[in-house]
Amino acid sequence: MLTRKSSKWMVLGIVLFVFALVQQVASQQLKLPRVSPEMKVVGTIGLTKVAVMYSSPAVRGREIWGKLVPYGLTKFGFGGGNPAPWRAGANENTIIYFGNDVKINGNPLPAGKYGLHMIVSETEWTVIFSKNTSSWGSFFYDEAEDALRIKVTPAKAEFLERLTYGFENFKPNSADVFLHWEKLKVKFNVEVETDALVLQSIKDQLRGIIGFTWQGYHQAGVYCIQANKHLDQGLKWLKKSIQLNENATNRNTLGYLLMTMNKKDESIKVFRENIKKYPTDWNVFDSLGENLVKIGEKKEGIKYYKLALKKSPPDIQKKRIEEVLKTLQGK
Repeated sequence: MLTRKSSKWMVLGIVLFVFALVQQVASQQLKLPRVSPEMKVVGTIGLTKVAVMYSSPAVRGREIWGKLVPYGLTKFGFGGGNPAPWRAGANENTIIYFGNDVKINGNPLPAGKYGLHMIVSETEWTVIFSKNTSSWGSFFYDEAEDALRIKVTPAKAEFLERLTYGFENFKPNSADVFLHWEKLKVKFNVEVETDALVLQSIKDQLRGIIGFTWQGYHQAGVYCIQANKHLDQGLKWLKKSIQLNENATNRNTLGYLLMTMNKKDESIKVFRENIKKYPTDWNVFDSLGENLVKIGEKKEGIKYYKLALKKSPPDIQKKRIEEVLKTLQGK
């Protein structure tokens, strides 16, 4: 049986529960589409991931440059009323992420996340990379938190309704990050040390399970040939591949690497050894023919190209060899 005292505490408990429930319900809001939707664009330069997270406002018939986005510092800065740069988007901080150390228009910037802000003018913009990424827009921007400032020149562009970030002009070591909105486009270059990163990545990977396979060391050697860099290291990797499992593939690649190193005699020696070791493999004959032609021994090169054809290469390779022969024989 409930006493008067216990009933009183029960009623109080129910009242507190209902009050907390009402407060929680009152604080909830419907999830509706944003006027400026959240967007994310990701690119990879070599092995380096670069991403921009932003909110994308629309033109909606408004005058953007010099009006909606004022020239110079905006006048809505908080915290003492200091003017602030534009948030380079809408809503929260626009954030840019770099997976490795980079250079921005030639200026070094460590890996990490940065708040992206811009000071806009008719002829020159200032792009700011801030160490602060947690603020709402540029309202609480503090110049003391700048990691880097660069100057860029805006360019006229086709009309684009929504503010958009993207990547263009990709190269092995660099790409441009651009902002395009209304009839303007502005961009900055991101440069990475792809070669050094790839080399270190290969070394790290070869210390894992792939380091027990001939294929891993072979792929590492192929990279060195394709990049035409670290050829001495590539030679060590290919020799390790051959040590683990000698076959026509890695020995053929060894010949190409030696030729890339301008060790022509050693290269041809390896290719000649390969046709003795693997007399049924069309590719070793093709490779010997190709490299004999490279060193000026055209007549003998033709001989081995013809032998490669007799070894029944795949159709696509057969057509290629036939075209090579036509060119070499002047047909």
